[in-house]
Amino acid sequence: MAKAKADLVVISGSEGGTGASPASSIRYAGISPEIGLSETQQTLVLNGLRKEIEVQVDGQLKTPRDVISMALLGAGEFGFGTAQLIVLGCLLMRKCHTNASPVGVATQDPALRAKFRGHSQYLINYYMYMAEGVRELLADMGFRKFEDIIGRTDLIEIDTAKFNDKTRGLDFSRMLTKIDGDLYKKHKTC
Repeated sequence: MAKAKADLVVISGSEGGTGASPASSIRYAGISPEIGLSETQQTLVLNGLRKEIEVQVDGQLKTPRDVISMALLGAGEFGFGTAQLIVLGCLLMRKCHTNASPVGVATQDPALRAKFRGHSQYLINYYMYMAEGVRELLADMGFRKFEDIIGRTDLIEIDTAKFNDKTRGLDFSRMLTKIDGDLYKKHKTC
């Protein structure tokens, strides 16, 4: 992507896309975006490209904590989908592709569209909540600017007390490795 002069890369994760996705994709495809996001951040920094390419992430981001977590792993921009639909009244019936959304969110049927009760103010309220929550979390972390936490995996703490028999053996060290921005330049001149 860097050779093609891309200025944005989107890391999209979670469970297989929109409500219009086949049930098998929703159940059996996709992973959380954290792994791809971390690897993208590390690769861009290692190759001296991070300042040239913006990294956007999406995939079940719903809360200010989700935004902060993704920023720590390297994202500077964020995409929201499911949360917006819920705010507008979607019941997640997974019928988007059938033109039969029971609450009128994803349909062209006039009878069903009449049931839509969403308002733009609901989305405004949601994003105001998100922005306020992100600001509060940043302040709790001791930061004033959002940009100061992007890619700061050194600030992530693993709470091993919450591990169980299945998760006790997980190793996050590769995912949380913070690449020094000058590392590539030092090796290149040697």
